[in-house]
Amino acid sequence: STKAKKKKSSYREPLILIAFVIVVAILGLTLGEKASVLYPIGQIWLNLLFVLLVPLIFFSISSSIANIADTKRVGKLLVLTIGIFVVTAAIAGIYMFAVTGIFGVDTSIQLDASEVTAAAAADSIGTQIVNTFTVSDFPLVISRSHILALIVFTGFFGLTVSVLGEQGKPVASWLNNMSLVFYKMVALLMKLAPLGLMAYFANLTGTYGPDLLKSYARGLLIYYLAAIVYFFVFLALYAFLAAGPWGVKNFFKNILTPALTALGTRSSAATLPLQLDACDKLGVPREVSSVVVPVGATCHMDGACIATIYEIALCCALFGHPLNSIGDFAFALVIAVAGSVAVSSVPGGGAAMETMVISAFGFPSIALPVLLMMTQLFDAGCTLINSCGDTVASMLVTRVLYGKDWYKKNLNKQEEAKV
Repeated sequence: STKAKKKKSSYREPLILIAFVIVVAILGLTLGEKASVLYPIGQIWLNLLFVLLVPLIFFSISSSIANIADTKRVGKLLVLTIGIFVVTAAIAGIYMFAVTGIFGVDTSIQLDASEVTAAAAADSIGTQIVNTFTVSDFPLVISRSHILALIVFTGFFGLTVSVLGEQGKPVASWLNNMSLVFYKMVALLMKLAPLGLMAYFANLTGTYGPDLLKSYARGLLIYYLAAIVYFFVFLALYAFLAAGPWGVKNFFKNILTPALTALGTRSSAATLPLQLDACDKLGVPREVSSVVVPVGATCHMDGACIATIYEIALCCALFGHPLNSIGDFAFALVIAVAGSVAVSSVPGGGAAMETMVISAFGFPSIALPVLLMMTQLFDAGCTLINSCGDTVASMLVTRVLYGKDWYKKNLNKQEEAKV
């Protein structure tokens, strides 16, 4: 019954949010232009969220890096793990470009793009990458306009604290405590999300009418069909690369419970013990699964990458900012992959991810509530792919470290024998 309660509560927030938005959509359609009176309430909530993002990202990422105990073995394993995460995220992004290329995104609505900066489009791909990952002055780092540069700085800071060892421990402890404070601030602010988004959506639907709701329905259909195909085709392919036909058969045999838990709870953390259990049954050595699965829960987000590519394509259509050249597509892919690997470890990571997308592309802030709602609707599918992808990534890492016949070797028994 506790599990049933947990399942109910995990869906309660998005269901409340969706119910609010439906009521508000009706209210907005009824009030029409008059709904703009609610705009300030939504904007205040949004501004509070924007203000919290920079310290939240800084403290959460730097504290998790600063508290890592450094060993060469874990170092090698981590490099290999992150490498596999980046490759699978890039494949997921390219796949979603193909999907949006075939099915398109809804362009029946054109939002006001008066705030869009032409700068992002005008720069060369090299300049865009330099400006996205770095800034020239410290004050620019502590700005939501430069989220990826902030992450690079934060990672460097956390790593330095970790390298200092004993001397760095008081700083690591302080970072940990500060991150708890900001987690709590975000948790409290997110309790007001239905109210803030309600006010914003009443204004949006009052201004843009039923076209906005059609955009969401189409997005849901395309995303979930794409996610199902990715789950059964791409995860099967990775399992095949890790352990041939045996890998595919046994992966799907052992992944059912974690997959249903991911859909039921929408939480990678809730599926973590079940993914570790699935890895045990598959014969993945615990020294691999105990690193890959927890790291994956925070930075292996192929589902998020698929969602982000759809959101970028949608925003580009909504704000008349077409993706024309190979450079445009490459830049979008870099943003989606970097965001899905880096930002996902931040609680309320959706908001950080969306902010990074709109700042990198110069979309106006009106894009954020539109994308936040999309993220909520896509969340169950994202969690399914993100968490089940961690199990298959463990199999791939084991294949690289222990050779192609790893699943025949009973590696956990060997580890226990050594001990």
